[in-house]
Amino acid sequence: MENKMKLLKCLLLFCFLLGTLPGLSFAGEIERIQAKGELVVSLNKGYPPFSMVIDNQLQGLDVDLAALVAESLGVKVRFIQPDTYDQQIPSLLSGKADIIIAAMTKTVDRGLKVNFTVPYFQVSQSALVLREKAKPGAESYFDLLEVEGLKLGVKADTTHERFARELFPPTAIQLYPTADAAAKALVAGQINAMAADSPFVTIWKEAHPEHYLKIKPLLKPVTREHYAFAIRKGDMDFLTWLNLFLNQIQTDGTLGLLAHEYFELMPWLDRNKNVETPTRAVFLKNKFIQQKKDQIEKRRQALKQKNKITYD
Repeated sequence: MENKMKLLKCLLLFCFLLGTLPGLSFAGEIERIQAKGELVVSLNKGYPPFSMVIDNQLQGLDVDLAALVAESLGVKVRFIQPDTYDQQIPSLLSGKADIIIAAMTKTVDRGLKVNFTVPYFQVSQSALVLREKAKPGAESYFDLLEVEGLKLGVKADTTHERFARELFPPTAIQLYPTADAAAKALVAGQINAMAADSPFVTIWKEAHPEHYLKIKPLLKPVTREHYAFAIRKGDMDFLTWLNLFLNQIQTDGTLGLLAHEYFELMPWLDRNKNVETPTRAVFLKNKFIQQKKDQIEKRRQALKQKNKITYD
């Protein structure tokens, strides 16, 4: 028994040394990603302004954030886009992706399978509904409870589907592979409402003024949810670094600049919009913030020219 105890102590000491002595530690996710020279990011399909294809180029807030992460790690970025949202976590766990940056809401169920970073965006459940079906004064998602003969489109295997199933009978819910597909079904008259997170509904409203008289956005907040990056469990160093990265871009104004571009200026809509570029006194309060803006644009141009952004 004494010999066994000595052996156990030696094994414990050996394991401790492996984790502390230089040159003896096992490589973690950061080292593995840097060694292969590429960060593989699992991205949403058709979820503006977080992920969208414009002029055959991937664009969006999540695309820019992924490029920033890769640049900070000193590697290239490559994107994969699972056909359906329920493939996001399996793609990560199988090793097809290193990280999920796909407007993924932090939930306790998902937290059993992956590790989430600190939040980078706050949202609420929102909806689009045919005006002829909405009651006068309808403002929020909960006003869908007053819609007679509700046919609600939602993106499958998302918080939208789970939330809808808590409020409406199964026969009222129609599933779609993307939020954009549900919105198109609404326009086509196949359903009379669709649910999504508030950013999607906000952008859809701005991008489709031609449907204003037909479709009403319901944007009054009813929930408080957060998007975060997701990684495989087991490497706290990678998680800690990602949290530091997100805290840094929130503190130095980078995330604010990107959010302002995607949710206020919306240049990809290619239409005249009475939104003034923020002045230094209002938004770009110092040279450091201006430099961040220049760096973002420079990075985009470099990635396009060198074709570093690729996706399957």
